[in-house]
Amino acid sequence: MLRLPARLALVAACYLQHTYAQTTPSVCASADFSIQPAISVGPLTVRTLVTETHICFEVNMASPTAKWTALSLSASSNMINVPNNNAVIFDAAKNTAQLHVLKGYSSAGVTVQTDQSGLVVKKTSSANGVLSFTFERTLAAPSVYDVDIDPAVPTNLLWAYGNTAWPSFHTERGAVKLALGSGTLMDSAPDAGCYGTTAIIGAITFALMALLGLVATHAGSGWRFINQRTVFPPTQHRAPLPWISHAISDLKIGEAIVVILYVACVVAVGVSVQVTFPTASASRLASLVSGHIALVALMFLLLPVARGQHWEVVFGTSHERIIKFHRWLGRVWFVAGTVHLVLTALSVNVTSTNLYGSQQVVPLYGFVAFVSFASMALLAIDYIRRTYYEVFYYYHRVASVVGLVFALLHSKAVQYAMIFPLVVYGVTYLFRLRTYFNRYATVPKAHGSNTVALTLPASAQTAKWVRTSNPCAFFWINIPQVSLLQWHPFSGIVTPDGQSISFRIKAHAPGSFVDNVYNYVKAHEGAPLTVLVDGPHGKPAIDVYKYDAVVLVAGGIGITPMLDLINRHRQQQPTQQTKFYLHWVVRAADDLLAVEDLLFPLPPGVKATFYVNDGGTGDSSVQIYTGEFIAYKRGKPVLDEYINTSRFHEAKVGVMACGPPRLVQEAQWRSHNCCFDFHKEVFLL
Repeated sequence: MLRLPARLALVAACYLQHTYAQTTPSVCASADFSIQPAISVGPLTVRTLVTETHICFEVNMASPTAKWTALSLSASSNMINVPNNNAVIFDAAKNTAQLHVLKGYSSAGVTVQTDQSGLVVKKTSSANGVLSFTFERTLAAPSVYDVDIDPAVPTNLLWAYGNTAWPSFHTERGAVKLALGSGTLMDSAPDAGCYGTTAIIGAITFALMALLGLVATHAGSGWRFINQRTVFPPTQHRAPLPWISHAISDLKIGEAIVVILYVACVVAVGVSVQVTFPTASASRLASLVSGHIALVALMFLLLPVARGQHWEVVFGTSHERIIKFHRWLGRVWFVAGTVHLVLTALSVNVTSTNLYGSQQVVPLYGFVAFVSFASMALLAIDYIRRTYYEVFYYYHRVASVVGLVFALLHSKAVQYAMIFPLVVYGVTYLFRLRTYFNRYATVPKAHGSNTVALTLPASAQTAKWVRTSNPCAFFWINIPQVSLLQWHPFSGIVTPDGQSISFRIKAHAPGSFVDNVYNYVKAHEGAPLTVLVDGPHGKPAIDVYKYDAVVLVAGGIGITPMLDLINRHRQQQPTQQTKFYLHWVVRAADDLLAVEDLLFPLPPGVKATFYVNDGGTGDSSVQIYTGEFIAYKRGKPVLDEYINTSRFHEAKVGVMACGPPRLVQEAQWRSHNCCFDFHKEVFLL
């Protein structure tokens, strides 16, 4: 409690201050004020006069549509600062000017200041399309929401106006620096936003991933724990959620380290956003964080679709192995982008074309980008993608360009973050343009099992592919007579003479690309077919020649990558000691003849067992082009008889599988139980 003399002194001081304020002439009433120049501040004009202790402002805005206008003296060019600053907002409908505290970027975050004593309003008017208000304040900050004014030092002056009745979101805003003592207008400082931080964090993360990948690929090629061991064991039977169970059972330890680095990147980005915007409300902060998490996902998801051998150099893998990360990141983007959109829509019109917030984003462009990417995500659902693959593929092509363009227009942060991914994608795309010069005329053959044989004419290029491509490599194929735009991946098979590449493609559904090729070949028997070839791509997860034995499990047309491996072995058999054990199951005996010219006779070092699962009984045989009869067993292979440790005692064994998911899954499960290295050859469209 204050003693009585102290109370009397405080009352006296307040009385004297009030009396001084009443007796001190108003700065705004000075004759010098009217002759001060009016300075253009955006669409406003501002006139000021400074005395030793006070300053007067006259603000005018000529606009037939403006409903309110505002002026703020701020510690920075940001609307939201720490601590919060205030603004004088003139409401034309009420013809009043009041102090408002700026706590958030939405109109709900702008509240009337409880203490209005720091503002002395001298005049307000709204007539003939001109909004005008004049006010006076002290140079010393009259409240915690005000800033001190030094007439000799430029002051941040923020302005805004709205064409809808207050309270509403501004139509336009801006910031300048004005030396209030001299009336000198300075260049405005840029908004303190989180523009480049996310890009820098993402770049550092990717650089670390690449460094670890180079070490594991080149210095640690023998690190089985990193390169072969999976995080979770595979399941023997089909799991309820295969898109989850298969993904985690295929995830190698090395890949898991990459995922951990990505998660750390997301956490770092979230922390950086929180540090940059410490006073943001919970919803605003969540909107910012989710937006930047979506941006990180967008940065990284573009990289896996950049096809090229650079992935083999850096990570020892290939495009089809890392495309799963593209799918995962797409789901992350969809969730984060949806959260960002919903939270943003609570405070701003998402169809607005005005710059919004400290990030200076254009909401409409972000909304268009979201619609483009989100619709891509919906079409990427497994059932839709597989059933309507052509629709998915072409829509993906068009919508991705639209989404990227509008995402770049949405925010500077996106522009900075997407520089590296777009450069990588652009360079690899330019490199792939040479594909259009890899044109071959070949005479295809149609087999009764809905299979088409395409063999490229031997040339220097095909011989080079044989020498330099990886085993089980695949090529993207385009056949202009069937479709000018469609490209599909198929395993390339080294021909038995080692001079060219052949393809065996099988139609699985009416109306599909291969079905159209098959029908065209049947209708134009003996006619040459133009084939465009993009490749080679792909690298097996195991180096087959580092094993004593390799078990090859194939189902149906899944024989094609195994054929490539066998024919490569045919060329290298004097120098290679690896033994190959092929187990191939088909639905009909005629299916064995679809590749007879590529498979038979079997080279030394290859033992093959064939199965026909046509529901019949008893083993039988089929005659091949050489006149020889090839025996086959009825039913499916019993894999535990062939993938076990007793059969390969103290041998280093690798297993490769390609075919129906259940066959591949069982081969993977048994390989894991035997601690055999495993490679899955699957084209998942």
